[in-house]
Amino acid sequence: MLDERGNLPAAIRNAIAAIAGSGVDVVLATGRSPWSGIAELTERLGLPGPQITMQGALVSVPATGEVHRLRALSPALYSEAIALADELGIDAVVALLDGHRAERLPEVGELFVTPLAEGRGFRYVEGLERLVDERPIRVFLPTGPERHGAVRRLVASRFAGRASIVWSDLTGVEILAPGTHKGEAVSWLASTRGISPAEVAAVGDAANDAEMLRGAGWSAAMGSAPPDVRACADIVVPPSRDLGVLDAFAWFFPDLAGDVGPRAGDRPALVPLP
Repeated sequence: MLDERGNLPAAIRNAIAAIAGSGVDVVLATGRSPWSGIAELTERLGLPGPQITMQGALVSVPATGEVHRLRALSPALYSEAIALADELGIDAVVALLDGHRAERLPEVGELFVTPLAEGRGFRYVEGLERLVDERPIRVFLPTGPERHGAVRRLVASRFAGRASIVWSDLTGVEILAPGTHKGEAVSWLASTRGISPAEVAAVGDAANDAEMLRGAGWSAAMGSAPPDVRACADIVVPPSRDLGVLDAFAWFFPDLAGDVGPRAGDRPALVPLP
């Protein structure tokens, strides 16, 4: 939904308002943490309910911190993940319910230091292993593009069948509780509302969207998505820079096409995010 500068196009904001106004439950499903701009985004979109964050490990209301579901790493799995980070010489970043922790801030640290509110966000700690009893949600191993493939393969082999290994891009690899991904979280949240998978529509653009796109009754991949992700979707729409999500909305909701479809006149207007 956002452009490369993190701006929210007004046409997308208006389309989501029209969809939500028609009675459809609209939910964000993101790999981001709830305190990394998600509260502001949901406010601008008028989405007060629970959102799916941290790759599906946390379903909560970002603005209030109200938790609907949390999937934490087991103590044994967490300890093994931290040991592997030490083995690889990687400065891991650990997500707790109230923010991220690290012994040293990696080069991609700007992803982790935006707080949701005072007292929440990033903090340094001495010894990540000491967090084992604080219900850690995920361990992020920053790699950069040059090490991503090798680390991803090693982590997948080391934790095969015992953890969920997820990545949104080439900045790093995430270790989460087994079975954790956006698709599972979408299915869980829909079931709590009596919504069948056939009634779910989903749009995504990255590797961490694959399960969600496969499980949804209606799915669209952005044109910028990797080929294997595009193969998981029913249709492929133009990339984000061309507001392709509006084409997805028009296909999902043909009765609302006049309100949610792409309109060239709307495209220049942007709503900056903080």
